[in-house]
Amino acid sequence: MKDRLVLLWLMTVVCISPMAQTAKLEYCPFAEEGKVWEAQVGLIKENVYGNQIYGDTLINDENWMKVYNSIGFSNFNHSYYASIRDVDKKVYAIAKGSKKPRLLYDFSLKKGDMVRCGVEGNTFGCLLDKDERPDTLQGFPFVAYLRVENVDTIEARGQLHRRFTLTMLDAYRECIRSEDGALIGNIVWIEGVGSGAGPFSPWMPLPPQGGLLQSCMRDNTTLFAFPDFYETKEASGIRSTRQTPNTLVESYDLQGRQVQQPTRGIYIQDGRKVVVK
Repeated sequence: MKDRLVLLWLMTVVCISPMAQTAKLEYCPFAEEGKVWEAQVGLIKENVYGNQIYGDTLINDENWMKVYNSIGFSNFNHSYYASIRDVDKKVYAIAKGSKKPRLLYDFSLKKGDMVRCGVEGNTFGCLLDKDERPDTLQGFPFVAYLRVENVDTIEARGQLHRRFTLTMLDAYRECIRSEDGALIGNIVWIEGVGSGAGPFSPWMPLPPQGGLLQSCMRDNTTLFAFPDFYETKEASGIRSTRQTPNTLVESYDLQGRQVQQPTRGIYIQDGRKVVVK
């Protein structure tokens, strides 16, 4: 009888363990009714550029969500911008005036995967899908290659988020530099949120130049904000990095501005959030 109980216990453990190991975070959709992104343009806080998903439409017998934009410092408000939809963990977008779906994000990528990205006339910094040819910039083909360096799960604002860290592989990254010539940082995607430059700029590194995502909200609740891109608290534990002001590392504040001599506070150094005492 005792042997049978031990065998039954072992069988139960064997059956439960694979289920526990295969439990994964459910995919967080990008195109959701009521989702709003707000980005600051430049250093003036009032210069806010917003994108909002409002309503849906049929395109080629497929259901797409409509995106409208607004600019806080002008009368150009609530104008139709694009349509987006999720397909198999990929996010596609069709810009206003275009009939061509573009791959905006691919959240099915794994560590080591590579993806191409191109440029499109309606301010999209889109990826290139399958065998799609690159766009041209002033008559010359424009294409860059991104490689996924890491995929992890972080906790921010009480919610788990899947984070993708990518690097740019070709010569174009030489243009993405700070004033003293150092590379700005890695490209970071958050599933369901986008990049640090906003929802329609998937290949901009952190901190981005020009536009800076302030928040991604749904139903007036903030899901994610710019400082959360550097969150180091993972689902498996907490990593803490502390450095002194004398450390010779480029520092940025939480608004993405470079700080020459950081004082006490929280800064971004080498793509990580650090505490300066």
